Amino acid sequence: MNYGSASYWDERYAGIGDRGEKNYDWYCSWAQLQRVLRSYLPKPRGAVGAAADASYEILIPGCGSSTLGAHLYKEGFTNITNIDSSSVLVNQMTELYAELDQMEFTTMDACSMEFIPDNCFNMIIDKALFDCMLCNPANMSTVTKLVREMYRVLKPGGVYVVVSHGPPETREGFLVGDAEQGLKWAITHTTIAKPPINDTVEHAADQFFYVYFCKKTA
Repeated sequence: MNYGSASYWDERYAGIGDRGEKNYDWYCSWAQLQRVLRSYLPKPRGAVGAAADASYEILIPGCGSSTLGAHLYKEGFTNITNIDSSSVLVNQMTELYAELDQMEFTTMDACSMEFIPDNCFNMIIDKALFDCMLCNPANMSTVTKLVREMYRVLKPGGVYVVVSHGPPETREGFLVGDAEQGLKWAITHTTIAKPPINDTVEHAADQFFYVYFCKKTA
């Protein structure tokens, strides 16, 4: 299946209402992910429970029907832009989260974000989009374009977070890029344990999701 194709996702999301589904989170839940994001997100100002800095901008590319944006919004990070190549999905999510009126859903190709200016976002959270692009028939060039666009729209000092099922030896080469791309990152990573499936013994590399933090240094 071509997970990098907008038409595939349009067809898949078109049946969500018929199946009674509203949300689906690939890889890991907010409860799992928030623990590793805490040290990169700014702390709320003032008293406990206060809103986060409204000027802090977050991009969620390939947002799908994830609850990630809604959870961040409820944490006080209301300046959120969700983009997805599926217009069917964007219409569904816009309606579902209409009450979160400062959060935006837009149909857009994450590899060519021509309407988004340079140095715009403080954080980008890519949960499974990077891996989906690797399923594209032209995966090498597609992932290169994706990473270059993420770098372009990220503010200096901002962080591009990639949640993937691939270990460093299969992902960091794409993230680092080559001299021609001119990407200046400081890259670290951590892991999130996968829940066991029917007591199946998995290879060590398959027991974790990998979370890459790419900080734009210039």
